[in-house]
Amino acid sequence: LAMTTAFADTNTTAPSTTTPATAATPATLNTDIDKLSYSIGADLGKNFKKQGIEISPSAMAKGLQDGMSGSQLLLTEDQMKDVLSKFQKDLMAKRNAEFTKKAEENKSKGEAFLSQNKSKEGVVTLPSGLQYKIIEKGNGAKPTKDDTVTVEYTGRLIDGQVFDSTDKTGKPATFKVSQVIPGWTEALQLMPAGSVWEVYVPASLAYGPRSVGGPIGTQR
Repeated sequence: LAMTTAFADTNTTAPSTTTPATAATPATLNTDIDKLSYSIGADLGKNFKKQGIEISPSAMAKGLQDGMSGSQLLLTEDQMKDVLSKFQKDLMAKRNAEFTKKAEENKSKGEAFLSQNKSKEGVVTLPSGLQYKIIEKGNGAKPTKDDTVTVEYTGRLIDGQVFDSTDKTGKPATFKVSQVIPGWTEALQLMPAGSVWEVYVPASLAYGPRSVGGPIGTQR
């Protein structure tokens, strides 16, 4: 069996909201400690920017200096605990809002794609919402849910981005029909051995609202 799978969604990336910090006078990195200190700071800065976390580099440097020197801190332990707790709650709320927004966008785009795709020549739409197009007809037996199959496949998002493919390993994949996403399980049982199909899988038959990371994301 050979399958070219198109998942009904698109990849979106939320813009960073990090406010650029005012550039400080470049330090001279003469010692290993200087280089280590700078590397740690640069790594933290890149991570904060990537996550959209806004901080004050000067205040952070002051806190680091006071904490390491044992100087009188500008906030009490309880105050810092409250600040960090609020930060965690706000960050979680922001992440959840971004997740929900992206999921809704992907779901809407996926539904629009399937709605247009179903009218294309050769595309068959099943009651479940799964769509497929036969590229090459196979003459072998159709597998059952309990069978193990060997397939070659390429998985793409609806924008054409490839997120997985047996081409990467140079060899087919072998798995049990019941141990893949529902859309594949349904399609595989309809495909005679030797078939080549394009299968268009709605989010509800793929990964749904859960995020699997990478380009697939959520509602794909």
